Amino acid sequence: MALANYVIRRGAFYAWRRVWRGKAVQIPLSTTDPARARRLASVATAASSVGCGLLDAGRITIHDVKKGVHAAVQREMLALDYEDAGGDPENARPGGHDFFFFFISGEEPDEEPEPPKKRHSRSASPKAPVAPSSPPDSAPLTPFGQSGPVKAVERPQRAAQTPQTPSGASPLIMDAVQRLSRVHKRTGRASDKSIEQFTGIAALFVEITGVDDVRAVRQHHIAAFVDAMDRLPPTYRRSAAERDKPIAAIIAEAEATGAETGLSAATVNRNLIQLGKVFKGAQSEGIRVDPSVNPSLLRRFEKKNAKDDRDPFTPDDVKRIFAAPVWTGAKSAKRRRDPGEIVVKDWLYWVPLIAAYTGARREEICGLETADIDEEDGVPVIIVRPNARRGLKNAQSQRRIPIHSHLIDLGFLDYVREQRMKDRTNLFHDLNRKSPKSQIGDSTAYLWRNIQNDMLGPQAKKSFHSFRHYAVQGLRAESDVEKHVRAELFGHLVGDIEDDRYGGRAPITALRAAVEALPRVF
Repeated sequence: MALANYVIRRGAFYAWRRVWRGKAVQIPLSTTDPARARRLASVATAASSVGCGLLDAGRITIHDVKKGVHAAVQREMLALDYEDAGGDPENARPGGHDFFFFFISGEEPDEEPEPPKKRHSRSASPKAPVAPSSPPDSAPLTPFGQSGPVKAVERPQRAAQTPQTPSGASPLIMDAVQRLSRVHKRTGRASDKSIEQFTGIAALFVEITGVDDVRAVRQHHIAAFVDAMDRLPPTYRRSAAERDKPIAAIIAEAEATGAETGLSAATVNRNLIQLGKVFKGAQSEGIRVDPSVNPSLLRRFEKKNAKDDRDPFTPDDVKRIFAAPVWTGAKSAKRRRDPGEIVVKDWLYWVPLIAAYTGARREEICGLETADIDEEDGVPVIIVRPNARRGLKNAQSQRRIPIHSHLIDLGFLDYVREQRMKDRTNLFHDLNRKSPKSQIGDSTAYLWRNIQNDMLGPQAKKSFHSFRHYAVQGLRAESDVEKHVRAELFGHLVGDIEDDRYGGRAPITALRAAVEALPRVF
């Protein structure tokens, strides 16, 4: 038998969840005590009935409903704390029980409530009972919390506000994520795909732990999050059937069927790093975060070497790839994998060649603009920098790479001039994102994989990124190419503070000599 209507378990903690016309509202009850959870749930249910009525009337949004229910639960928590300290239950809720109160303007407590402290009087007998302090007010009362006629119903647009901190910023985890995402978007530090991933990780943490206020997070919540990731199937929620299924149900089904479980160490570590960014972002806004919370303490260490993640193309692989019909002659512009006499110099022709001669990342190449092809001291260069199409992985990724003489001989600079004459901003104008949240290079994946398989056969550990490994290894074998020159070409840090922070940029002649050390691919 269920504990109460809409009550669910999230690990050891209870949460309240209600679906209204296909839209779910979930509130953590932050307790393991069934009696306390039952009382908080009854308050949440009553508040949600009022909120959903306003939602049906079009007077508030589902987000307003969640905020209102959350405020009601928080207020009831204060009342429970007051009663636990010996207070009179009749006075535990100053301002009455009108649940419409929670769907209008009001302020929530700046910090987590603390149990009322008993006052001690020197004149009082040691055995005399001490009256508890008055219950804390979680919000200044509004007309809805006062007795008498409710006139403010005529102003429903004033929805309940999120709990505020002294800095004025909402302490709710998802609100903090939204603010941090806006900053990253504005400054170009993250793509839409990265922001979506960041948001999903935070939502997963809230769902697993039932904690949605950053001030309430404790280290044991992080441990519970990691434990759940160890019990999740690696492909969770990828199917339509699981998309809206609670995480607890997915874990239970996996354990019942004996399915493979456990996210990879890399995924666990990534999720913990992103979670740490949420806490640091909240702290920077003046929100109090438990100083003992440290997600990095639970990071996993993989036994395998990072170098084993992806195999490089060998020189023989590269020669076989560029013997494909795309570069030697295809049957037609639409049948590029079939041998013929047609050579079309479009993105499919140029992007892999640029990768082989620069070691640049796929997205760095696919997102180039015509303005990113320039000249420095008479040397044609590719300037890798953030632009309107895409950002970069990190600060050191911004660099300039001399254009290999073979690319020039093949007509790459002529191709660039042609795009400029046609007033095209994007160098590879026929490469577009599959969706606003995907990368530009994703649209190359299917065709590239087929070409690679045609020429090399299926090799799971080799991909387009293997060109980068090929170029790095090729220059490492050249004793005349210094380490700091290689690092600058590939957008790496040297690992030496003297070179990384104080070392000047390599002269363009040294960079050009390094690029030319890469052998011609055909």
